[in-house]
Amino acid sequence: MWIVFAVKHWKGEKTMSEEEYRRRDEKEEKPGERRGGRREEKWTRDPLGALIWGLIIIFAGLAMVAVNLGTFPWLTWGNVWALIFIGAGLIFLLDVVIRLVMPTYRRPIGGRLILAFAALAIGAGAFIGWEITWPLIVIAIGLAIIVGVLLRPRF
Repeated sequence: MWIVFAVKHWKGEKTMSEEEYRRRDEKEEKPGERRGGRREEKWTRDPLGALIWGLIIIFAGLAMVAVNLGTFPWLTWGNVWALIFIGAGLIFLLDVVIRLVMPTYRRPIGGRLILAFAALAIGAGAFIGWEITWPLIVIAIGLAIIVGVLLRPRF
């Protein structure tokens, strides 16, 4: 900024004062864009997103506690992350269903759907093998893209 100011001043061009910059910025600002002294992003207020991530973290903690307590004999530290990924994928699918059913929480679901299928596939890879899981990931991503296009509202 100082370089531009110095060059404009040197060339004899008129520069704007701080007050003129502030007035110009206020004119360019859209109504409702500024709240509480800070600008809001498009999706910053998404309580469902925070709830979903909280559920995933709680599920991961419960799975680790179950390993430490020996609650399930088949659950070990070797496969706990697979179970966590499967649980996260199911929770993300729940997120997608809630966003489709409840208009209050309606948001784009394509990325969440891909994330859900990828988490499910990563978790399933530990149980059924990667030679089957990787093709399933590719198929799931393709299906998620198609579903996202078909469910996109048309105005």
